Amino acid sequence: MKLEEHPFIESISSERFDSILAEIEILDLAPDTPIFEEQSDPDALFLILEGQVAFTKNKNDDSRQIVSEAEAGSFFGEVGVFTGEKRALGARTIGQARVACVPEPTVKRIIEDAEPVRRILQSVIHHLKSTTNHYMDEVMRTEKFALVGTMVSSILHDFKNPFSIISLGSSIIQQRYADDPKTAKICQNMESQIRRMVNMANDLAAFARGEHEIEVAHISLDKLFDQFRELNSPFFNDESVELKLAGNGVTLQGDASRLLRILQNLVGNAIDALHTAEIQGKVEVLAEDAGDEAIIRVADDGPGIPPDIRENFFEPFVTQGKNEGTGLGTAIVKSIVLAHKGSIDFETNARGTTFTIRLPKRQ
Repeated sequence: MKLEEHPFIESISSERFDSILAEIEILDLAPDTPIFEEQSDPDALFLILEGQVAFTKNKNDDSRQIVSEAEAGSFFGEVGVFTGEKRALGARTIGQARVACVPEPTVKRIIEDAEPVRRILQSVIHHLKSTTNHYMDEVMRTEKFALVGTMVSSILHDFKNPFSIISLGSSIIQQRYADDPKTAKICQNMESQIRRMVNMANDLAAFARGEHEIEVAHISLDKLFDQFRELNSPFFNDESVELKLAGNGVTLQGDASRLLRILQNLVGNAIDALHTAEIQGKVEVLAEDAGDEAIIRVADDGPGIPPDIRENFFEPFVTQGKNEGTGLGTAIVKSIVLAHKGSIDFETNARGTTFTIRLPKRQ
């Protein structure tokens, strides 16, 4: 296709035609040649004369996700020219291609007599850009979940034999030293920790698959909190952090292993925050009977949740200031609360954070 035959050029008025053509540069491009990169400055509109162009979004693993493609007779790059914003997508040739580059000042001269139309186009483009970003966020989130699910399944498969051997060894030791309470207690803790690790991995895999089933049983929060403290006693022996747990006689129906997961995440995050801030503080987990509901509050006097993640705090892969972790902990916490038909929210400032969990007593 000749430049004069391109639909965009044919739409130019005859008075401007010759002067406009003189300002356009023709580019002969090899396969997989970048035309512009994502987040680059919008300096031109491009017309495809021959070949194809792919529009891409960068992913976290440095690869590119192809969003759409365009063929000869199409034009692209107008979004940035109209809005003045950075390129939302990258563009590169698929095979050999011939592209015409229309500089930004030239594009604006072409449309300068149509300001109302430009404003309408600007609004439409803004909507399309928002839709594209939302779609890409969902694509990348889905891919992350699939990767997490595959990873966890692989870990469980690889750890199955070691866990079995450890469990068997623990049982043999416990039988051999049945008269030694200390040895028996250590072996019981080993079994509990193995079950806890398997449950945590299963929770993560279930979350990645979108499964939210719970196993309902009668729970005493006093006993649950005692179990939580016992499972974590080596990690909570910290002089800089005071931990208080009070079930206050509250009982409810729920999934004990998953409620332990909630405590593990929220209390662990609170202690991490105190350590990161290098301050002494306290973490309190208090239960309250509220008629048909049980209320659990997890409060700390740490530095608070950073303002820039508060709005999306319970969304997957949201994390800040931590060298380790997947960013899934609080998302799993919320999914467990919702699986119990409950609710969770928080209040936070520079003097501390309080999570309030409301759970129905009957499931």
